[in-house]
Amino acid sequence: MVDYDLSESALVSLVVLALEEQKGLRLAQTGARSVGDVLSGRRSRPVRLEREGDSLTVDLNVSVDYGRPVMEVAREAQRTVAEVLTASTGLKVRAVNVTVVGVEYKEPHAA
Repeated sequence: MVDYDLSESALVSLVVLALEEQKGLRLAQTGARSVGDVLSGRRSRPVRLEREGDSLTVDLNVSVDYGRPVMEVAREAQRTVAEVLTASTGLKVRAVNVTVVGVEYKEPHAA
């Protein structure tokens, strides 16, 4: 039997790929910071993972397109990330916490 481990960067890459095709949502830029991050002095990251044994908790900071139903888009992100991580790694996903840190207006014909 061969033991293996997944690095945090590999898990984050899976999360990024899972969200890549989702319409109306994208990971927040690293400049966006929550009040908790400012008060605690933490650097903000759009994806944070907490791993305990064979289970994961994922925290996402995202921006949503103006006009999209925020709760629906956030639920879809939770479902997608949990499914991809479970299917790809076999780890149990305890929670996918989504924090909407911004709403972005996209020009209809912007490139």
